[in-house]
Amino acid sequence: MTDDVSSSGYWRQLYAEESAGWDLDGPCPVLEEFADSPRAPQTGLVAFPGCGQAHDVYAWRARGYDAIGFDFAVDLPHVEKLDVFDLGRVYPDRFDVIVEYTCFCAIDPVRRGAYVEALLAALKPGGLVVALLFPMGEYVEGPPFGVLESEIEAIWGTVFDLVSVETPVSSVQPRLGRERLVLATKPAPAARGPR
Repeated sequence: MTDDVSSSGYWRQLYAEESAGWDLDGPCPVLEEFADSPRAPQTGLVAFPGCGQAHDVYAWRARGYDAIGFDFAVDLPHVEKLDVFDLGRVYPDRFDVIVEYTCFCAIDPVRRGAYVEALLAALKPGGLVVALLFPMGEYVEGPPFGVLESEIEAIWGTVFDLVSVETPVSSVQPRLGRERLVLATKPAPAARGPR
């Protein structure tokens, strides 16, 4: 297997070998709980970048959302083959909600800022980002690469308006305490200035 996490071949091989250890083999309980909560938008176009096997895409579609996944390594219904770094260029100001789960930790950590900027470009002004960040902790050889608490403010908080950061209680047992649910909105164009 190639060591280049930025190549689709790396991910295709990982999925073919069924060795994506973060794949829950079903939808994420934290994201399902959020989708069923009053905090979730009632409707809208929802993007799932780096969605892998698209479990969460299908779970949100079953709840009535117009949800679409993006991944350059899988061929599945309701998943468009697209490099997540191209999302904002191809779909500027398009999505009401973007759900981030396990893409941020899968990409090369030096590209995280560029990834978050791509999400910003794809989100409508006032749109919501639901980012379930995992695994919290020091960088380790990955993927998944650890996510530092300081990155929430340093990367996400510099482009989005952070609404809340919480440690979910409905995480699957091996991830309990190791995930952060970040809710953030895209500022209106006039509000975006130096931060």
